[in-house]
Amino acid sequence: MQVVETDKAVLANVQRLTVPEAQLKPGEVRLAIRRFALTANNVTYAVFGSMMKYWDFFPASYSGHGRVPVWGYADVVESLCEGVAAGERVYGYFPIANSLVV
Repeated sequence: MQVVETDKAVLANVQRLTVPEAQLKPGEVRLAIRRFALTANNVTYAVFGSMMKYWDFFPASYSGHGRVPVWGYADVVESLCEGVAAGERVYGYFPIANSLVV
């Protein structure tokens, strides 16, 4: 999985990381993030990330770093959740990444 992480103290310092894909547990779904928007809200999520708990949505790989949330579209590529089928498209709150397990 490819993900972008931001240094919480110096927001201009970002890094793209490759992290292992998690194996799905019963009730979970793997999403392939297809499109997302970057807006002024994303800056707000980063600047107020600690105070407003935005950094808590998607934990980062390293202490002192975070994953800025974005709004976008994803496709279900794998599902162990009853009622959610592979191929469905969802709109939601995601990290800047190419996939997410929910």
